[in-house]
Amino acid sequence: MAYEPRELTEARELLGKFEAEMSRPKGLVHLSEALPLLADVCAAAESERTTQVASNIALAYVRKVQTEVEHLMRQESPPHWEIVCHWQKVFAEFERSGFALPAETAEALSKLLMKKWRKDISLMSASERQELLEKLQAMGSK
Repeated sequence: MAYEPRELTEARELLGKFEAEMSRPKGLVHLSEALPLLADVCAAAESERTTQVASNIALAYVRKVQTEVEHLMRQESPPHWEIVCHWQKVFAEFERSGFALPAETAEALSKLLMKKWRKDISLMSASERQELLEKLQAMGSK
């Protein structure tokens, strides 16, 4: 059996805990501990194979998260803002640790945000929508 760095083994264990609780804040804690370990393995790996294994593990978990977000998008009503923010934090954790999100993953998060915004905007009165539009225009002119 090939040698596996201790950090890689520890990251796998933490990611297993993350997977079990990925939709909860506690899951994010495990992810926040695991991803820097994978990043360290990538940075210090003595072989290309070890670097590839660490990168593939991170990518596998990005895909698992993407699947969860896509499931939320298929639901009739959009999720509460707390849930949307949680998934934003999860994706941000991957990027913070140096693991770029594949385009389709970033697109899934964007679609979830747009679904939530559309629903919220549809519930606004005409005056609230006008106020929002003015604020957005003011932001764009800065």
